Amino acid sequence: MRKFSKTKDKKAHQRALVPFPGATKQDFKAALDAAKEEVPDVLVLVLFGDDMAKALKMVTAMGLKKKMSIVVPNLTLGMAKSAGPEAMEGVVGALPWAWNIPEQYNYETGKKFVETFSKRYDAYPSSSAASAYSILYQYKDAVERAGSFETAKVRKALEGHKYSLLKDEQEWRAFDQQNIQTVYAVKGKTKEDILKDKYQSDYFEILTSMSGEKAARTQRQWKNDRFKANKSSILN
Repeated sequence: MRKFSKTKDKKAHQRALVPFPGATKQDFKAALDAAKEEVPDVLVLVLFGDDMAKALKMVTAMGLKKKMSIVVPNLTLGMAKSAGPEAMEGVVGALPWAWNIPEQYNYETGKKFVETFSKRYDAYPSSSAASAYSILYQYKDAVERAGSFETAKVRKALEGHKYSLLKDEQEWRAFDQQNIQTVYAVKGKTKEDILKDKYQSDYFEILTSMSGEKAARTQRQWKNDRFKANKSSILN
């Protein structure tokens, strides 16, 4: 976040830490009070799951959204639904997939997945559902290409493998075994738009996208981070 937003100067761009796990309402209140006192242009909530939902509800109740822009770097549909339409309105964040991405970018397999999932479960698939679906088929494909269930052979079949399934091309990067894929910047829709949706789950307006290669750490950055953490740059 600091790299892409040019806020590496921690004196000029301050932060307030909360305990993890187990942050209480009082912990969030103290951190948000500090933000309220500073009145920054942008408040970034580096939180996930229930912590994000609780903090975002407090942000809304305290009226901070009227004074500053709110950014949540890592969003999911489940988190948005937990926070609720009012709290999510206008919030900017990022995610690897959302149910309306296939429609907006015309990914046919993705559109079929959303349609089938919605009919079966009366709900839109989240990024977690899309990830679970994709990973299962990727494992199956790797086993078939490796001709074995042996871990080392399956891993070798995955490393460097490129594929397209629910969206554009993705890759299992060889040197760090990470899935490199396009990420999307989104903004929370208005409460009115969210509630008029048939599932009341049309939370995200897709703003733009960034390629996985640009978003992910380079091999040099990854090796430097591993060196600083006293970890090997060769994964077994």
